[in-house]
Amino acid sequence: MGWNILIVEDEDWAFVGLKEMLTDLYGDSTLTFTNTKEIQEAVKTINKHHFDLIFMDIHLMDGLSFEIFKQVSIDVPLIFTTAYEQYALEAFQNQGYAYLLKPFDVEELAQIMKRLEPLLPKTEPRLKQRFLVKYGNFLKSLAIADIAYFMAEDKELYAVEKESGVAYIIEDSLVHLVTQVDPFVFFKLIENFLFVLIPFSLC
Repeated sequence: MGWNILIVEDEDWAFVGLKEMLTDLYGDSTLTFTNTKEIQEAVKTINKHHFDLIFMDIHLMDGLSFEIFKQVSIDVPLIFTTAYEQYALEAFQNQGYAYLLKPFDVEELAQIMKRLEPLLPKTEPRLKQRFLVKYGNFLKSLAIADIAYFMAEDKELYAVEKESGVAYIIEDSLVHLVTQVDPFVFFKLIENFLFVLIPFSLC
């Protein structure tokens, strides 16, 4: 069982981009997407179907999306996505959980989703395609295919990049991490109290 997500967005490129980012973070099998482009279309869709999460652009083909709230009641987490800063206050007054300014990247989206996850239904264990890691004072999205191994040391969890050998900090625990990676690709070793998940290809 996964999340049913509504994306109210009238630009095809923006819908596809957001869908791809969420799929990178959570995988194909855990997400179902619906796209509406107009106010009345969104109203009918929200009245007819249940969604676990809604992303909503503000400027739509037929007006501002705030008109939707005059016709339906929304009781699930809602994230506004827009290129305009001036609607932030009105967005939060209309049940907005977060306000993402376009263009945003997968790191910005991941930070918001991490805070939002406790409010969403629990999904079946999923295999992650990317990890959000610390890179100096910044965050970086690291693809699972680019990770040589994970290690836990001195109460920190690290992902070591194949090409560079750089160890990036992941804000997670090894116990939780084991449920998020493919068991046919990574396995756990114990060596000098250092826990490592190493790809089979390196053995």
